[in-house]
Amino acid sequence: MMFQKKHESQIDIHALIMKKIPLITACLIILILPGCNGLVNSLSFFPDRTFLLNTESLPSFAEEKIISTPDGVKLQLIYFRHVKGSGKVVVYFHGNAGNLYNRIDEGKRIFGMGHDVVISGYRGYGRSTGEPTEEGVYIDGRTVCDHVSGTLGYTADKIFIYGRSIGTTVAVDAAMDRELGGVILVTPFSSAVDFIKEKYPDIFSGIGYGHFESEKKINRLKSPVLVVHGTSDEIVPYKLGVKLYNAYNGEKELVTINNGMHNDLELTDPGIFWGAFERFLQR
Repeated sequence: MMFQKKHESQIDIHALIMKKIPLITACLIILILPGCNGLVNSLSFFPDRTFLLNTESLPSFAEEKIISTPDGVKLQLIYFRHVKGSGKVVVYFHGNAGNLYNRIDEGKRIFGMGHDVVISGYRGYGRSTGEPTEEGVYIDGRTVCDHVSGTLGYTADKIFIYGRSIGTTVAVDAAMDRELGGVILVTPFSSAVDFIKEKYPDIFSGIGYGHFESEKKINRLKSPVLVVHGTSDEIVPYKLGVKLYNAYNGEKELVTINNGMHNDLELTDPGIFWGAFERFLQR
């Protein structure tokens, strides 16, 4: 089944990340030192430049696009467009491993609800140029949203931003100060410092880093927010998603998937997961 195949590719990505965890544990303390952004970036992003599809392999309704960021990066997108659809578009910022090709099946599922989809790449991933950095992927996210509202011509109320895992930090940053249709955050976290304190409390308690600070940014959003998280998330603790949700003072909804892990929410309870998407996108 196509959807099952997509899940298996996510599990492979998860395995890749877990192999990195001992290295992350050993090195994270260095993040408190000034001038160590290169290490932060190398431990945060695991780009795949080898899994590439030919244009002919894309669905007939999909188009690959290359756009330019203000700092000169060539950024790859995949654009799913209906001839006659809802008029809404979901802009998807994926997690930190693999590339946008791994998310095509998920894009198809959203497209099947009647909405257009833009799957965003990041610099250094897939066919995009450059190297991934925290500030760099924020630039990528803002550029994609500007492209969707400008070149593609969607009005702000028809644009929904969807971020997953580390992509939630890009989604929050890109959504700041925009009055959008909504923002969907799946398995988000409040900040890097909260993540580290939660995962390694005996070593890192009380240390602040200033990276991936979605909690500090979230109240610059001017849109409804949907947070989806699983109680058994083994990568990003559920409580960090709840913390980010609680920090937001605007219109919001929290959907909890009992026993859901980091990469299997849509399989653990597809009715709850996709039902939440459909309700939110129909607003």
